Amino acid sequence: MLNGNKSVKRCAIYARCSTDERRQDVEVQLAELRRYCEAFGWEHEAFAEYCSSYREEQPTLQELLSRIKRQEFDCLLVYSLDRLSRKAPSYTNRLLDELIEQQGVRFISKLEGIDSANELTWHVVRPIFAYFAHLFSRNLSEKIKAGIQHKRANGWKPGRKAKVIDIDRLKSLRGQYHDYGYRRLSVIYNEGLSSSQQVSFSLLREVLIRLGLGAEHSNGQKS
Repeated sequence: MLNGNKSVKRCAIYARCSTDERRQDVEVQLAELRRYCEAFGWEHEAFAEYCSSYREEQPTLQELLSRIKRQEFDCLLVYSLDRLSRKAPSYTNRLLDELIEQQGVRFISKLEGIDSANELTWHVVRPIFAYFAHLFSRNLSEKIKAGIQHKRANGWKPGRKAKVIDIDRLKSLRGQYHDYGYRRLSVIYNEGLSSSQQVSFSLLREVLIRLGLGAEHSNGQKS
C-alpha cells in the first residue's frame, strides 16, 4: 500500500505558467483545483507562479516543498504533471517518490488522473507523463534555437525594443518648461514612468530637434 493512500485534511494546490506563457493565467488552473478540493471537503491553500520549470528553480514550489517537509500539508494537488515540472523525468520521478515515501503526502494530478493512492496510475501512468512533459520543453527549446539561427542567417540582429516617446506629453512639457535644457527636461519627462517607458536625454533631444522644438526654444541651453 502506498504512503500516499491516506485521508486528506489539508491540501496544497500548486499552479504554474511558464515565462513564455504570460497570456495564460494561473487562476484558470487554481479555479479547477479549488473546485476539486471543495468537492471532497478538503481545506486547501493555493500556491502559484510564472516560471519556467525546464530551466528555473521555481521558488514558490521550493517554498511549498519546505512547508510539506514541516508537515503542514498531507496532499499536493496540481492541474497536470507538466505544471509541476518539465525537468528530466528522473528529477520529476525522484521528487514525487520523495514526497510520497519520505514525507508521506498524497499527490494528485487532476488532468491525467494520477493519484499516489492508485498504484496503477502511480507506477505506470506517472512515469510516462513525466517523460512527455520533459520532451515537450526540450523540443520547444530546440525549435526556439532553430528559429533564432534562421533569423540571424537572414540578417536579423537581436537588440532592445525601440523606446517610444509620448509626443503630446513631450510637447506639453516643453511648453511648460521652455527654458529648461534637455537633461532637466528629460528628468521631468521620466517622472512617474516605469523603467521601460523612461527615455534618455539624448533621445529626447533628438525628438525635440525633429519637432522643431530644439535648443532655440530653450534659450540656447544645450544640456
